[in-house]
Amino acid sequence: MQVATNYQDVFDHANDAIFIHDEGSGAILDANRMAATLTGFPVEQLRHMRVGDISARRRGCDDAAAVALLQRTVSEGPQLFEWWLQRPDGTDVPIEVNLKHIISDGSPRVISLVRDIRERKEAEQRLVAREAYYRRLIGSISDGIAILDRCGRVRWVGPSIRQVLGFREREVRGHSVFGRMDRDDAARLAARLESVAGDDGGVFAFAYRIRHRDGSWRHHEGNCVNLLDDRCVNGLLATFRDVTGRIEAEARVRQRDMELSHMARLSTTGEMASALAHELNQPFFAIMNFVGGAIRRAEAGRLDDAALREVLEHTRVQAERAGRIIRTVRNFTRKSGYHRETVDIRTIVEEIAPFIEIEARARRIAVRYQLLDAPAPVNCDWVLIEQVISNLARNGIEAMADTPAERCQLTLATTLTAAGTVNVTIEDRGHGLPRANPDRMFDAFFTTKKEGLGIGLSLCRSIVDSHDGHLWATRGTGGGAKFHFSLPLATGESGHAEPVR
Repeated sequence: MQVATNYQDVFDHANDAIFIHDEGSGAILDANRMAATLTGFPVEQLRHMRVGDISARRRGCDDAAAVALLQRTVSEGPQLFEWWLQRPDGTDVPIEVNLKHIISDGSPRVISLVRDIRERKEAEQRLVAREAYYRRLIGSISDGIAILDRCGRVRWVGPSIRQVLGFREREVRGHSVFGRMDRDDAARLAARLESVAGDDGGVFAFAYRIRHRDGSWRHHEGNCVNLLDDRCVNGLLATFRDVTGRIEAEARVRQRDMELSHMARLSTTGEMASALAHELNQPFFAIMNFVGGAIRRAEAGRLDDAALREVLEHTRVQAERAGRIIRTVRNFTRKSGYHRETVDIRTIVEEIAPFIEIEARARRIAVRYQLLDAPAPVNCDWVLIEQVISNLARNGIEAMADTPAERCQLTLATTLTAAGTVNVTIEDRGHGLPRANPDRMFDAFFTTKKEGLGIGLSLCRSIVDSHDGHLWATRGTGGGAKFHFSLPLATGESGHAEPVR
C-alpha cells in the first residue's frame, strides 16, 4: 500500500527553517513555520520580504550579497555558508545556510535550508576563550606542571619548575622524576605511576620529599592523571606544588592543639546553644500545641482513641524532628559530618509545608506555592535546607504582623536558572527590608526583633554557603521582602514552573 505524501506538511513541520527564493531577485516566495520562529516575522509577512529585509546589514549581510550567493547557486551548484539574521527586536542571530537550485511548479527557484547556530557560535567562542585562558594560565601558574612517560621520565615541564625546584626547564626535561626524591617516596610513587598508566583516565594524588637545587629537602604534593591515550597529550599529566611551609606550620599548630582544644569546645558549645535555642522553637511549639489541644479535648470529653493516636503520632514526628535538628545543627556547627543525599527540592518544600502552614493558619495568612512541574534534584543535607526554608518562611510570617488581613500572603516558589541552579524564593507582604544596608541582616547577632537572637539569617547563609549556594534578599514588588537562595542542580535535569495552589 502506498501512502500519499503531503509535502506541504513536511515543509511546514520541518525542524530547519526553509525559504523559497526567486533566483533572480532573491525575493522570498514562501517560508515555513520554523522560518517564522527563527526570524520573528510571520510567514505571511515573510512572503512579501527580501533577504535583505531580514538580514543584519551592519554585518555585511544585505540584498546584494544574498543575490550574488543565489546566482552562484544557479551557476555553480549548492552553497553552504554562514549568515546573520536581524530579528524585529534588533538582535542578530547567526545562521548556517544551505542553498540548492530546484524546479518548483515548473519554475526555477532556490531553496534555502537555514539552521540556528547560536549555540555552536557560543561554544566556539568559549573554546577560543578557554584556549587563550589556559595559555595564560600555564604561563603564569606558580604550581609545577609536567608531562611524564610511563616510566616517570619528563617529556615536558612548565616554566614554573624554576620557582618550585630551582631548575631550568632544559635541566629537567628528559630526566627521571625519581632521581632527587626521597628513596622510599620514589619507590611508592613509581608503583602508583605504573598502576595509573594501565588505567585510562585514572587519577591519583601523591606526596613526596624531594631535594631542591639549593640542597634543602622540600615537601611536595599534587595529582597525576593518565592521558596516555589522549593524542594531544600522550603522557601522564602531573601537577605539583611546594607545601613545605604548610607542613611546617601544621607541625607547629599540632603543638598548640592541646591548649586550643578547650577554647574550641567552648566556642562550638556556644554556637550550638544559640542555634538550638532558635531552631528548636518550631518543633517544640508544635508539640506544645498538639499536647495542649489533646488536653483541652480530653477535658471536653472529645478525645477518643483515634484522636489520641493522631495527637501522639504528630507529637512523635515533631519530637523526632527536634532530634534531627539537634543532630544536624550540631554537625553543622562542627563543620563536619553532613549527611548529603540527592533529593528533589520540591520534596523538601512539601515536607516543610504543613509545618509552615500551622503558624500561617494561626495568623490567618494564606500560603501559596509555585513549584516546578519536573524534578529539580539537589545534593544536600535535606534537614538543613528544610530549616533554611522554615526560617525564611517564619520570618516572612512574623513580618506580616501589621499587614491588613486581606493582603496577608506568603509565597514559596522554585525556579531553574541558566547557570544550572535551582532558586527557592520566599516572598511576604510585610514591612519590607531595612532601608540602610539590607545585607547587614545576614550578620551574626543582627536582629530587628525584640526577642530575637540574631542568628537565624546568619545560620541560613552559612548553611546555603556550605552547599555551594547563595542567599540574598530583594524588595517585594508590592511591598514586603523576597528572600532567595540558590543551590546547584545534582544533574542536568530541568523543568518548567507551574503554579500549584
